[in-house]
Parts: sequence; C-alpha cells; structure tokens
Amino acid sequence: MLKKISFILAFMMTSAFCVIVVYGAENSVTNTSGKAYHNQKGLDHFKKGFYDLTPKKQKEEASKEYGLAIQEFNKALAIDPDYATARRNLARVHYVRKNFLESAKHYKKLTELNPADIDSYLYAASAYEKAKKYNEAIEQLEVAKSQTTSSEIIDKLDIYIEKIEQRRQKGEHRE
Repeated sequence: MLKKISFILAFMMTSAFCVIVVYGAENSVTNTSGKAYHNQKGLDHFKKGFYDLTPKKQKEEASKEYGLAIQEFNKALAIDPDYATARRNLARVHYVRKNFLESAKHYKKLTELNPADIDSYLYAASAYEKAKKYNEAIEQLEVAKSQTTSSEIIDKLDIYIEKIEQRRQKGEHRE
C-alpha cells in the first residue's frame, strides 16, 4: 500500500513538474521569440531589398521590402520598446531609405538605452548631418565625448565635429 501511494505521489509530482516546465517554456518562447521573430522577419525583408533587389536596380521592389521590414521591426518594438536590436535595424532601414530624421530618432533612442554605445552617437550624427541638421549632429558627437574616457576616441570625435563644421559652412555659402 505504501509503495502504491509513493508511486502515485511521485507520478503526480512528476506530472505537475512537467506541466510547469512546458507551460513556462511555452510562455518564455512566446514572449521572447515574438520580438525576435519579428526582428528576424524584418531582417529577411531588409536583406532581400538591400542585397538582392537594389543591386539589380529593382528600386520599387526593394522599397516594398524595406516597407515590410519597417513593419516587422515596429511589431518587435511594440512587444518591447527597449529592444535595441530591432531599433538599430529600424534605424538602418530608414537610413537606407534616406529617411534621415527618422533614422536619427531611432539612433538617438539607442543612445538613451545604452549611453556608452559610441557607435549609436556616430550613426545619429551621420543621419542628422545627411538631413543638414548640423547642430544636432555636433550635439550627438559632443555627448558621445562625455561617454568615454578614451583620448583616442575623443580625438576622432573632435575630427568628425570639425568636418561637420566645415560641411555646414560650405552649405551656408551655397544658400
């Protein structure tokens, strides 16, 4: 009788543990792969547009793929607004589409999520510069300088700032 009760208890505990593990795994996969799934779909669309269609001068088809990529990255960000990977990919697509202010907005958000990410400041500055928002570009680089102690990086940022200043002056003379 005792063996039978022990067997039943062991079976019940094992079954309950399996249910908890399976339920937890399903919820975990749903919550984490949802954003990853949409990010990957977005990357697939972006790659098709950028690597397959653009080199073949199929601009309309590439533009459609970029639009689908943007939709997927936005779905990932709807799940997790702080999902840096999707936000970076979204910024890249906007940059490629020459939506520079939208690109800069997403790169700037990345700097808020990770202030030590110097590359995001550089990309934001580049997007602002392309949009002829020179003050905003320089501001991003100045903030980047405050996020590092590397004199080498600070020197390179100073060079970029100087180049943007020169471009701004050339642009003002043309107008």
